Amino acid sequence: MSTAQSDNLPGRQEKRRLRSQLAWYLLLACTVVSCLGALVRASVPDSAESLLLWFFLISASFGLFCVIIGYLTRVVVTRRLRVPELSPLLAPALVVAFTVAAWSADLPIAVRWQFSSHSFDDAARQVRDGVDPRTFEGHRLGLYRIDSADHYAWGIYFRTSPMTGNCSSGGGGFAQLTDASGASDAFHHLNGDWHWFCFDSAGEVTVPDQPIGGSR
Repeated sequence: MSTAQSDNLPGRQEKRRLRSQLAWYLLLACTVVSCLGALVRASVPDSAESLLLWFFLISASFGLFCVIIGYLTRVVVTRRLRVPELSPLLAPALVVAFTVAAWSADLPIAVRWQFSSHSFDDAARQVRDGVDPRTFEGHRLGLYRIDSADHYAWGIYFRTSPMTGNCSSGGGGFAQLTDASGASDAFHHLNGDWHWFCFDSAGEVTVPDQPIGGSR
């Protein structure tokens, strides 16, 4: 039996088909896990505007684009459209597209905030009633760990990241702004008086040196 004939045996064809499906589903699984990790990272203020995260999403999109172009080229060359292979191919593309859209709309941080807003509201109320905001440092409010907290004339700041890395100028976290004049382009509205922020080295920080009720 020739090699060409042996390659056309039903058993060999089935093995090739299974290997092809396994490769596509492995790609889908890796894409889902990677995108979920990116969305979790994007739910934290110091990562929501991360250039590294943006680079990862662009790279993933470009990689899938290359895969799609390669597959379409194969279809043109062989003049045979393998419809069963399209589902595993389109699924990773849709996952990446959803991830990019969700990240661009600040959806990860908005969803995580919804599970934490009650704790932040309660902490802010206590601070307005006279509790030292530094009481909450090192503790968790909802799904976020508080690195530092301050009470200023126009609002209350709960920082979830130190003044390093992507938020090197003034840290990143959440603020309840009771005076709209204290807001700037660095603040992103969540709901009510609450905003999330990440002051990078290029941003203008309008935070006084002396918070209400204490010093740093």
